[in-house]
Amino acid sequence: MIEAYEQTVLEFLGPQAIADAKAHAIAEFPKESCGFIAGGVYFACENKNAEPTKEFEIRDERYDAAFAAGAVTAIIHSHPYGPMVPSGLDMSQQIATGVPWVIIVLNEQGVHKTVAWGGNLPIAPVIGRPFVHGIFDCYSLVRDVFRLGKEGMAAQGISWPHDPVELPEVARADNWWQGEDDLYVAHLAPVGFKQISRSEAREGDGFLCALGDSRANPNKRLNHAALIVERDQVLHHFTNHLSARKPAGAWARAAEMWVRYEGSSK
Repeated sequence: MIEAYEQTVLEFLGPQAIADAKAHAIAEFPKESCGFIAGGVYFACENKNAEPTKEFEIRDERYDAAFAAGAVTAIIHSHPYGPMVPSGLDMSQQIATGVPWVIIVLNEQGVHKTVAWGGNLPIAPVIGRPFVHGIFDCYSLVRDVFRLGKEGMAAQGISWPHDPVELPEVARADNWWQGEDDLYVAHLAPVGFKQISRSEAREGDGFLCALGDSRANPNKRLNHAALIVERDQVLHHFTNHLSARKPAGAWARAAEMWVRYEGSSK
């Protein structure tokens, strides 16, 4: 199923444009390549960053003109030697541009993986997603379930009580819970969630867990979310596993906070 989704994304962005972007990434290696898609065509740009093997910067009149005209449909850059996941800066810049971003991961042997996220990309199936932090992780799953709403979830054979809700994207670096960020707790109330007791929990509610030992999660941040999709079932995406529907069981026992969506307070 995820292979079909990846093909859908490729068709959405344009197979030839992606092929040209990959060729550009190989030609620029070990520097980060960068460019954009407009009108189904990939425009290769020079990486103007002072440290082009570590970061990228587009300063190109063609990009400025296309972006001003609303013609940019994707922004692409490479990650020589990885990682496959977007950085916190990648995520914040994607949010700022509002269009899909693509990362091409490669080494001396060629392209290893291409990942895309954000903007108006199709929503991936909620079950069977590979784990890619910032693209397919537990918050991505929560956000996409709410975006799909009851009819979209029913089309995937899953009961869900809410109409579609657009929760905000949140820029997050991998392992954010090891630092000062407390992303789940900080965003709950502003986007319309309230804390409830376990005894109140029902379909459409969710819970948060603090996963990891004292080294992996030294501040015991609430860093994993799951949703109740039907009686005694939860939908979640655990690190390095496929997203899945599971019996609540041990996951519910590990919950440290139960929450319910009641609408944005903004």
